[in-house]
Amino acid sequence: MEGLAKSADELHPVQRGFWEEHGLQCGYCTPGMIMTTSALLAEKPDPSEAEIRHAIEGNICRCTGYQQIVNAVQHAARLGKGGR
Repeated sequence: MEGLAKSADELHPVQRGFWEEHGLQCGYCTPGMIMTTSALLAEKPDPSEAEIRHAIEGNICRCTGYQQIVNAVQHAARLGKGGR
């Protein structure tokens, strides 16, 4: 997950989205969610909410109820369109 960032000073859009939209809490699901959603955005830079929810359905989150994760991915899409 750390390798997604361009440098130690600049987060990947997905990492930034999770940070800015509070898409993480306990950290249990964070690595899987970030890797899954960065792969989704690399293939589909502007996914719908339904597409995001489908992509993350295999990852279990115990804290957020998923809405903040969806918000984080939508924010990341706006930030970087899935690219670096």
